[in-house]
Amino acid sequence: MEKRTQISVILTNAPGELSKMCDVLKAANINILGMSIQNAKDSVKELYNMREKTGRRIALAESYRGILKDSSDYSLIRLLVDQPVEGEKVLLKAKHLVDTEPVLVFKLVNQPGVLGRVAKRLGEVKINIDYIYGSAMEDAKESIFIVHVAETDLERAKDLFKDF
Repeated sequence: MEKRTQISVILTNAPGELSKMCDVLKAANINILGMSIQNAKDSVKELYNMREKTGRRIALAESYRGILKDSSDYSLIRLLVDQPVEGEKVLLKAKHLVDTEPVLVFKLVNQPGVLGRVAKRLGEVKINIDYIYGSAMEDAKESIFIVHVAETDLERAKDLFKDF
């Protein structure tokens, strides 16, 4: 497990936009190691529905509808690339909205239960997983998972996995 830098990009939710962003990275010889794409509108809908189900809705339905309307034009792309500093530079130069933040990257044995052991170990010391994405080919020996935790928990999380 290692701490790496994730790049987040806001893209217009339209055909060809992802391709353009990938072309910017390709032109700089930057390889994408992991990617998550989330439509902003879907994210807001999920939040609204969860708040409704839990009774924790804090804003009026009209407020959510306004946010839904505004967010339907965008997607959030989270990237793990092999050259994050250069990746951020070329994406900014191409006029993309970009942010970076630290994440934990796990290369795990590709077998049932391994990711669950990671989650359990974090949970046992009260480190919350904000989100996670990753994958492996079915017959691959390793998988890769990108895990976001609170920045204040990063070092503590790293210490948990020295033997992993």
